[in-house]
Amino acid sequence: MANDSDYGLTSAVFTKDVNVMMKFINYMDAGEVYVNRESFEAIQGFHAGWKKSGIGGADGKHGLEEFLTTTVAYIDYDLDV
Repeated sequence: MANDSDYGLTSAVFTKDVNVMMKFINYMDAGEVYVNRESFEAIQGFHAGWKKSGIGGADGKHGLEEFLTTTVAYIDYDLDV
């Protein structure tokens, strides 16, 4: 019933049970999940709804990253070269 919507901007759960919390986070079809609080997300967080909510993460750091080409480097500092 919770995911029975065309929209998926945010969701919230209030619980002290870590298992319930993790199941909820993994189950919900929402771009943002709040645990034991309501909205007011972190400005550096990824802001995007799922389904018909929003236009994707086009703001903040994540919006800028859509225009970048990135490379990841894995470095083993323990190797004697």
